[in-house]
Amino acid sequence: MKKRINVIFSCFGFILMIACTNNGDKKNVSSNGAKLENNTSSTEMLNYKTEGSKGVGIITSFEHKPFDAQLANQGVELFVSKCAMCHGFDRTLVGPSLDGVITRRTPEWIMNMMLDPAVMLEKDPEAKALSKEFSSPMISLGLKQEEARAVLEYLRERNSSTK
Repeated sequence: MKKRINVIFSCFGFILMIACTNNGDKKNVSSNGAKLENNTSSTEMLNYKTEGSKGVGIITSFEHKPFDAQLANQGVELFVSKCAMCHGFDRTLVGPSLDGVITRRTPEWIMNMMLDPAVMLEKDPEAKALSKEFSSPMISLGLKQEEARAVLEYLRERNSSTK
């Protein structure tokens, strides 16, 4: 029992250390090894895809705003805890690689997939086709709209830094 508590506190301390180690550097590394650009201007950020399927769900439109580094930092934490076990950038894991996803899918489609994958997999033709390539369907992440937006902003930052 004591060993289990020590492991839990060690994990918590590691997460806390990662969250608090932004010493104003232009680059830092997230816990999944992804390099983040904290001082990247909005002109260097890739723009979201604007034409194409919006998916099926509550997100029917998306307001394109300048890059928000604070939102992206929230998004990386959510990505690591909810997405990284199935999605990577440099390789395909259980789910598809997310490298270049913001140039392949509209932000509405991506957010609808994060918010309600069951509906997307049932009703969206692109999601259905994509799910046939992978052995496991995407599960519900339990994200709120603001959290999905934060993950989306992280994907924008991560995809821009790998271009």
